[in-house]
Order: sequence, then C-alpha cells, then structure tokens
Amino acid sequence: MTAHAAKCEVCGETVSGEIYHLGFSDMEALYCSSCPKVLLMKDHYLLGNLGIEWLNLEPGDPGWQEYGRHSLPIYAKIEDIFKPCECGGVFRYMNPPRCPKCPGLLRGDLYEDKPILKSRDGYVFVTAGSVNDLQQLKPEYAQQNAARDRVRKRGA
Repeated sequence: MTAHAAKCEVCGETVSGEIYHLGFSDMEALYCSSCPKVLLMKDHYLLGNLGIEWLNLEPGDPGWQEYGRHSLPIYAKIEDIFKPCECGGVFRYMNPPRCPKCPGLLRGDLYEDKPILKSRDGYVFVTAGSVNDLQQLKPEYAQQNAARDRVRKRGA
C-alpha cells in the first residue's frame, strides 16, 4: 500500500488515497456503483468455500470469449454474495473507481466492459475507505462460508 494521487477526469480535482497492487496483495477489488468505496476481497478461501471457481480458458477453448468476457458470469456469481454498499450502490467487478469529490468516474470507463482491462490494471485505488469482504457477505453466504471454513481447518 502506498500513497497515490490522481486527477479526476470529470471534475478535474486532484484526489489522494492509497493504492494496493492486487497481484502482490493477493486480493481482488470491487468498486461501488454509486460512491467511491471499494470492497476488498482478501479471504483466500472465500470463493472455494462458496463453490465458485475461476475459468482458466485460452483462445480456442470452448466457451472462451474475446477480452475475457467468459469471466462475466463468474463475476456475477461473486457479486451476488455481497450485500449492497451502505450508500445503496452495488459492488461490481467491472465498476471503475469513482471520485470522492464529484462522484464521477475518476479515470473514466477504463474497463470498457472488457474484463481483460480490469485484470491488466493490476491495482485498486482506495480514496474513501474500503469494505471488508467477510463483513459484507449476505447472511446465507456468511453461514455457508463459516461452516466450510470450520471443516477446512479441521482437515488441515
């Protein structure tokens, strides 16, 4: 995590915050659709506990789609496990970061509905606070995750 500043493409204001490299931090990030909050997925076992698996498809494989769009149904499954943001917005993989001052799209629509662009971005810019993945789980998924986590820990 390092301090970072960016100029908002909408209002022109300079915005400061913390930047996390997703690969080095071994986490995923989902931005809110309405405000600048971000949900940080840090629990390495969460998706496996809930039966959600990533697709590792290459060009030519059945189901592969250009720009990584074959991942969109997986993203939808992941997004569904979380409660809405306190502002009423929804945490989504493909949401770009929002400015905490205007709340327009801070860097524009940099993902353009192309998951490959999000994965190549490689970092998350936290300007107005983050939300914990386990605390944001819908109750039914929190129970399922806790139960599978207990089983996993007993078997370790």
